[in-house]
Amino acid sequence: MRTSAWILGLLLVVAIAAGGLWWIDRQEWAGEASADAAPGQERDARTPVRVAEVAPQTFETVVESLGTIEARESVTVTATVTERVRELLFDDGDRVEAGQVLARLDADEERADLREAMVQVEDERRELERIRDRVAEGVVTRQQVDQQRSRLNEAEARHAAAQARVDQRVIRAPFAGQLGLRKVSPGALVSPGTPIVELDDIAVVNADFAVPERHAAAIRLGMTVRGRSARDPFAGEVVALSNRIDVATRTLMVRARVDNPERALRPGMLVNIHLPLDPVERPAVPEGAVQQTADQHFVFRLRDDETVERIRIRIGRRTPGFAEVLEGLEPGDTVVSEGTLRVRDGMQVRVLPPRHQGAAARGPLHESGVGSAA
Repeated sequence: MRTSAWILGLLLVVAIAAGGLWWIDRQEWAGEASADAAPGQERDARTPVRVAEVAPQTFETVVESLGTIEARESVTVTATVTERVRELLFDDGDRVEAGQVLARLDADEERADLREAMVQVEDERRELERIRDRVAEGVVTRQQVDQQRSRLNEAEARHAAAQARVDQRVIRAPFAGQLGLRKVSPGALVSPGTPIVELDDIAVVNADFAVPERHAAAIRLGMTVRGRSARDPFAGEVVALSNRIDVATRTLMVRARVDNPERALRPGMLVNIHLPLDPVERPAVPEGAVQQTADQHFVFRLRDDETVERIRIRIGRRTPGFAEVLEGLEPGDTVVSEGTLRVRDGMQVRVLPPRHQGAAARGPLHESGVGSAA
């Protein structure tokens, strides 16, 4: 019994509140309808309404998705040989240029081999010059010259190999970018695959995201992408599409390129992506002007004699506050936007002034949340 009484009381409160709102709205319309009437004049009996002009707006389907920021170039700098770190020439977070030396490994033995190879090259080169001058005298044959030239070539090859072993002990940045946190200290023994530091080129980053398969055919290279990170909005351009649809999620991977001059976007960051598709100019009416009966939609169009006619329209996409009109209206038509429940077909109305005169024009319209993909 207590529960039933509580429910009845709640329903009574809701009914009273609804009735109050209806009465307030009715009084507001009645007050506005008679506000312009001069004292002593008869009250205007025409039904007061507000109207809106049908105007073209840009409608577009917006695919919403979650994306991940990736560096345009990214690498974990490692050694190619097993050796001890002699010197680290960078600090955490440094920006470096391509080819800049990041670390040096012990290379005493390799440098000694390089000096030895250099001496051998000089000896073989001098010997070749000596015997080449004696060919004309007939003391040295052409075959001896060719043999000496081969020995010089072998010495130069050994020198190049020794130089390569020395170069392997000098670790350089493969491209310009920003360093992360160093992973080793001077004196540490590193081997191939041991991470030394991460290097990312994030002056321009990639935003990778998935879109539903049904939108794949509408995506083109060069499309503009809008996005937002936890900090700021950004804009980018579609530069690549995956060749395959993921059979598990039925989505297509898309890559957008984003300028990142302030380095605010970092690799691994989660971002919200908005990809506008098929923008089109269509007549638009306020949502409040549309009446729905089953699967049909109607509006009241204002005639020149200030009477209204009820006409059927076909609507398309919606945006907060507006609906796209596919059939039934043309730009320049005037429809009842407020007070539609008080009018009937053929009724004469009185047009009230807009609520907000001089309001700024609305920007392009779009459809939010259509085809969103995680």
